[in-house]
Amino acid sequence: MGLLQPYLSAVGQPFFPEPPTALQPRFGWQAQLLLTLPIYDGGLRGGIAREREAMLAEARVNLEAGLRQAASDVRLAFESMLRADQALTAARDATRLAHRAEELATIAYRAGATSNIEVLDAARQARDAETAGAQAEDLARQARLDLLVSSGRFP
Repeated sequence: MGLLQPYLSAVGQPFFPEPPTALQPRFGWQAQLLLTLPIYDGGLRGGIAREREAMLAEARVNLEAGLRQAASDVRLAFESMLRADQALTAARDATRLAHRAEELATIAYRAGATSNIEVLDAARQARDAETAGAQAEDLARQARLDLLVSSGRFP
């Protein structure tokens, strides 16, 4: 418990009595100096000190939890980015193979080995693969953006 310190305060007040009397003028002021000598504070200062220590400990715990959460978010975003890149690579390979299958179906059709239905089906699959590739590319970019945000490098 800290030492109880005396303190001095000054108080000033104007006054305007209505109606004025012979003992009190119409306008005036009064000033006081008050010296206070605290003898006992009832444990207030110690309580305030313990409360501040508890608030400091709580703030430290919150900071540590926030740092752990941020590190976890960065790890998760990095893993998501790696998975999105793998999916993008697979989608690009699938697009390339679908176009190759379309070329082969066209060659087989020109040779008379298949009908135009196989060519149309291969073209549809190639378009679907291109769409999936564009979606995978978008997801990969979104994962990179999420990583930048979670690492604090994007506003």
